[in-house]
Amino acid sequence: MHPLHPHFQQAEQDCQSYLALLDQERDALTGQDIGNLEQILDAKRPYAEQLIRHDQQIKSYCQQNQLQLGELADHINAQQDPALSAAYQAFITALSACQQANDRNARLVRHSQHATRSLLDLLRNQGEPSAGVYDQLGNASRSGQTRDLTKA
Repeated sequence: MHPLHPHFQQAEQDCQSYLALLDQERDALTGQDIGNLEQILDAKRPYAEQLIRHDQQIKSYCQQNQLQLGELADHINAQQDPALSAAYQAFITALSACQQANDRNARLVRHSQHATRSLLDLLRNQGEPSAGVYDQLGNASRSGQTRDLTKA
């Protein structure tokens, strides 16, 4: 058995577990379930650390065999080991799915932050050129500016 074969298998399993947590994170983000989100983040941490270790092991193998990371796929194909190739492909597929799910969740977080910021701006009346109609305490501003009726 090739030395990378068990690493690819374990890395693929860890990716699948991490992907399941990313899907739960998406559900918590869309449902604004902060309590569950914190638990999910805690559960993700060991998988993220394990995936980093897998990455380090693969890089170490490449260095020991004088391979660039971009040459790893060709090196694996040259081994003529169908089980190794299948394990590598399963790992790459799972890793790609994790990246896509992570990017999706990052977009959800950015969207939520933007929506929250916009709502706060509206509440503070900072989204309009006539900002300062009301101060942060809700009192009428003493700046002397009047509010255009089209902005009311």
